[in-house]
Amino acid sequence: MGWRTQALGALVLAAASTVAWAQHRIIVNYPPGGGLDATARMIAEKLSDHTGRSYVVENRTGAAGAIGAAALKSAPADGSMLLFAPDSNISVYPHTVKKPTYLPLADFVGVAHGGIYRIALAVSASAQAKDLRELVAFSKAQTAPMGYGTAGAGTNLHFFATLLVQATGAYMTHIPYRGTVPALTDLVAGHVPAAVLPMGSMLSHGRSGKIRFLAQTGDDRSASLPDVPSFKELGYPMLAVSGWYGLFAPIGTPVETIQRFNDVVVKAMRTPEVRERMRTFELEIREMAAADFQSMVKADTERWGPIIRNSGFTAAAE
Repeated sequence: MGWRTQALGALVLAAASTVAWAQHRIIVNYPPGGGLDATARMIAEKLSDHTGRSYVVENRTGAAGAIGAAALKSAPADGSMLLFAPDSNISVYPHTVKKPTYLPLADFVGVAHGGIYRIALAVSASAQAKDLRELVAFSKAQTAPMGYGTAGAGTNLHFFATLLVQATGAYMTHIPYRGTVPALTDLVAGHVPAAVLPMGSMLSHGRSGKIRFLAQTGDDRSASLPDVPSFKELGYPMLAVSGWYGLFAPIGTPVETIQRFNDVVVKAMRTPEVRERMRTFELEIREMAAADFQSMVKADTERWGPIIRNSGFTAAAE
């Protein structure tokens, strides 16, 4: 065998090795930017450092996150593809379509809890309303319903906003976007007067005065925004509803693999660098064993069922 043949063979092997090495992915089912994407990238970095595999984040968007989530169903159960997704696409999704393309409790297994996020109601900086009471009064004075944006139809943000409108009597209508980032972009620009989104994703814009927070879903006020009241203290305890992010693998993934990944994520969440990064997105860390996380997902799925049925939402044909 000549040196050219040997060299070519070595290049082919190296290329094949590189392809295999790069095939480990964490699917994020929403666009880049915001707490979901940032947390997924931190997890990808930690898994790469501690598992001997190189993980990259791949953003697969569309259908309010369902397209990216559905990709995990057909993935090999070997840990080469994982999903980092919000509760909307796990515990809420099965209740929003007549023929779901995936069933989270049957097709996925929970790996690790990825953080709890508060939901907030905010208005554009040019809005007349300075607090929730004024917003409700302003909406009722309009001849047409006031629009509010969310990250998409059929998301937990959508149904939380439905609860908000029902509880307050506001005269408002839903404007769904394809993710948090485009909804926030339009809120800052004043193209939509209000939005219901993860609080952490709007934090920097709130601090800079580009938007105005009216209320948030925590049990108490946030240390990051102590002037923003909770819905609970405003007299709406039924609106103390927070969301969560989670890491998932295909059903059938070996228990040892799940445990190893869970250990990496839990240990990462204890490091000062990760804790500080999570705080910038107003994410609260919740350490959980994989089995406990899976049980939490099941309970949350059962909780959302009656809320969605009572909202008047019509399940899509998907």
